Amino acid sequence: MPSYRAQALSLRLSPETVAEIVRRYEEGESARSLAKTHGVAASALIRLLRENNVVVRKRKVTDAEARQMAKEYGAGATMRELEARFELSHGAVLRSLHRSGVVTRASAPRRKQG
Repeated sequence: MPSYRAQALSLRLSPETVAEIVRRYEEGESARSLAKTHGVAASALIRLLRENNVVVRKRKVTDAEARQMAKEYGAGATMRELEARFELSHGAVLRSLHRSGVVTRASAPRRKQG
């Protein structure tokens, strides 16, 4: 029988851990890296930061990064590779490529489960 697990991060993490997360974020560490460190979703960690009155930074893609992503994508890099290399979400990479005028390749068909 599965045990109950509190959904809210503020209930799952100790006040000390929450304070450490807030401190590290305010010192410049990214929400994604903090989420990975604590084994939680980045969206949940961002919600936790907002609940603790932290102004959440939005990662801006620089023009140089956008040009580099477009160049690498054109040379055959996958979206997933670009996401990992530039530490961006899928949506951020996709928006950057579209703004750069890149026509994205068709995605591979999904396999049927079963």
